[in-house]
Amino acid sequence: MPEVTVVYWRDIPAQVIVGKGRRAAKVALPERFEQAIDRCAMRIGARDADAYLAEWRKAPAFAAAGAPEEIAAREAARIEAACDAAALRALIENDGFAPEAAPRPSISETGP
Repeated sequence: MPEVTVVYWRDIPAQVIVGKGRRAAKVALPERFEQAIDRCAMRIGARDADAYLAEWRKAPAFAAAGAPEEIAAREAARIEAACDAAALRALIENDGFAPEAAPRPSISETGP
């Protein structure tokens, strides 16, 4: 079964990847997610590349049945449906972290 990985900037989802390497199926989430990431990055002062890049992470992968392209589309649709405008606004207002989650230090704060 292919593995599904969701890429996040802090806790804001950005992309779904199914599989590994060049053959992986990748689906970027709609532009509103990218805009939320950009707004939040500006809000916290992550203006240089290092500060911005330090906040990207991959969630632990999970297995799913089906063709990689179908799985990626299905997972992206699920995330999009679960994360409406109010949810994205709450993430931005909480500096990119899920309101129920305690902020985690970034790599730049803790070292490699």
